[in-house]
Amino acid sequence: MAPPAKKAKTSPPVAVGNISSFFGPKKGAEAKQAASPKAASSPSHSAPKKAPEEPRPEPLGSPKTTAGAAAGAATTTPTKVEVKDVAARITPEKPSPVGRRGPATPMMSTGKFHGFQGVKQSSWQQYNGLYKLRLKQLEGAAREEASRKWSEVPKSSFLTDLTGFMSSNREVVLVGVLFKDLKARPNVIEEYKGSKALLNQWKEESQCLYTEKDTLWLEDAVMRVELDVSKEHLARLATGFVVALKGSATQAGTFTMSDICFPRMPLPAPLGAPKNHGPYLALMSGLDFGNPDGVAGARGRAFEFLKAHSVQQLVICGGMLPENGDGDRIKAALREINVEMPALCDSVSVQVMPGFGEPSNASLPQLQFHSSLFQFESSNFKRVGNPCGFKLGPMDILGHSGQPVKDLLRCARLEPMEALEMCLKARHLAPTAPDTLPTQPFEETDPFVMDAVPHLLFSGGHSKAEKKWYDAGEQRGTQCICVPAFAKHPAVVLVNLQDPRDVRIEEFGS
Repeated sequence: MAPPAKKAKTSPPVAVGNISSFFGPKKGAEAKQAASPKAASSPSHSAPKKAPEEPRPEPLGSPKTTAGAAAGAATTTPTKVEVKDVAARITPEKPSPVGRRGPATPMMSTGKFHGFQGVKQSSWQQYNGLYKLRLKQLEGAAREEASRKWSEVPKSSFLTDLTGFMSSNREVVLVGVLFKDLKARPNVIEEYKGSKALLNQWKEESQCLYTEKDTLWLEDAVMRVELDVSKEHLARLATGFVVALKGSATQAGTFTMSDICFPRMPLPAPLGAPKNHGPYLALMSGLDFGNPDGVAGARGRAFEFLKAHSVQQLVICGGMLPENGDGDRIKAALREINVEMPALCDSVSVQVMPGFGEPSNASLPQLQFHSSLFQFESSNFKRVGNPCGFKLGPMDILGHSGQPVKDLLRCARLEPMEALEMCLKARHLAPTAPDTLPTQPFEETDPFVMDAVPHLLFSGGHSKAEKKWYDAGEQRGTQCICVPAFAKHPAVVLVNLQDPRDVRIEEFGS
């Protein structure tokens, strides 16, 4: 006997603040059907009937009116034939006919680095296209740098793809995307086998994934080839970098690498004559609000310092709210924020970025904090996404809250500053995404590729403050900064907006 009829409720998504950007628009056919008066009064029957020759799938649970629809008759549940028809049309790769989630596209400040605004997500929900886009965007620059660096290699030895690397015994140059087979990487199926519920909490991915047993591969749109590299290169390289490799094929079908280069970097825009005194950009992270045993005293002294000196803007790159905090801890943090931040915003312009474990989407790029979290209004208080790029004065500034660097440290034997500098050289903010760092599939462009080189590149949430000037030649370059989590290293990093080489670290520990 068929189960009793149930009423199916459908209602359009309600846009609240930026939450509506998570959801894609209704498809054309669905929108027309919802708007058509005929669709609301078309007759259907609750009894099972044969599917037509060319059935049209409808979302499961969508309301189906009966012949007495005008009298307000009850709707019915989908029949077995209808369920089978819809299921046959849904593959694991294709999204369900129900409106799918769209990409998280955080609002960014105006400036040269605005590539995370309105990036189109792949409709197939697959990631292989992201690597193809990355290779397409950086392949030309990699070949250009390889031609400059290895000018002694004949042009005929610069192969257009990987298929011909075995055809001759001469040294050749290949361009592709690196893939590191991490033998210590946990099996997600084994990890959740036997679990009766999905875990609804943040998970700190702190495990070291690289070992001496790992293997390195080079891939392009045609094929992949295993690389024979030194232990040093194996330890320091990771998945996702677009590189050019010089070397030769072996009898075993592998490729022995003798040298490597990253894509050619364009020069940063020229700056005017440097000045000795500010104004300054201040960088902070991990402020530890809501922790009664935290660094409230040091944080108060830091805020007083910022108000008293020529600081044009403060960027808080992650750690504004407790990481993985419970409801009471988050409420306590918000109370402190709503008391302390308005006074600071009266004197200093503040930009706030979300970080790992904070109330935003988990994958990169992260959306800005929702406005309802903060119970004060100020024209000097701006919520931005992560990563974030903007222009301040003559300087182009780009940075994130630390997730890309920390994930790279899990996959390669590097120090935080070495990892940040490698991302700059490779012109990619998050090379390990989407392999070990969560992100979304994109279909038109890889938003993490750096088309232009900033004057300042920062990463938040580190154990100590570090800085390094990367010289690009012609008296230009990029200042790389690892911003310390204030709870671990109570310090503020100050960067002279007229001269990025002028970096000062102000300590506020006891």
